[in-house]
Amino acid sequence: MRTIREQLGISQMELHIKTGLDRTFISDLERGVQCPSLRTIYRVAAGLGIPPGNLVRRTAESPHFALPVDEAWS
Repeated sequence: MRTIREQLGISQMELHIKTGLDRTFISDLERGVQCPSLRTIYRVAAGLGIPPGNLVRRTAESPHFALPVDEAWS
């Protein structure tokens, strides 16, 4: 998300204005501190002007992305 935002030359404050999401929440999303809901993914994607699937795909392909370990899935 951060990479796309920076490539587009959009600040966190500008993304806040486009999405209505709090700037600190956007920062938390970019740092992986918060997990977005499906609604939030759509809002961020719209703010960045990209399809939501592209945002999810690029996140999943990131070397920084790791699925949480959940014993219930084992």
